[in-house]
Amino acid sequence: MKDKKIQRYKDKFENKPFPPHNFITKELIRRKFITDDSDFDLYLWDAIFEDLLQRFEFKVVLICTGYTISCIKRNHFKDEENKPIECLYAYFRVALQANIEKYLRPPVYIDWMDYN
Repeated sequence: MKDKKIQRYKDKFENKPFPPHNFITKELIRRKFITDDSDFDLYLWDAIFEDLLQRFEFKVVLICTGYTISCIKRNHFKDEENKPIECLYAYFRVALQANIEKYLRPPVYIDWMDYN
């Protein structure tokens, strides 16, 4: 009985294609920031971008993603203390959200620059 249920489940979902990945996730793969070894891991990356795209404009997410990727690559995948990043997914998620907040922050007005 249990084997029949498992087989029906496999028949139902085995032949269905996976949903396509997010454009930005594909860009991370193209820029060799992440690998496409595991579809499950890629859907975790998709979830980051889908969440951010619901809250921010596409252009903002794309600009900040590019900046975050370049900073991490420039540091050779090491954190601020020069230690290797243990979980790239978590590190990237936090860094990207922080960069978006900094990007959207209004510019600071310094009054001593006025020459009146």
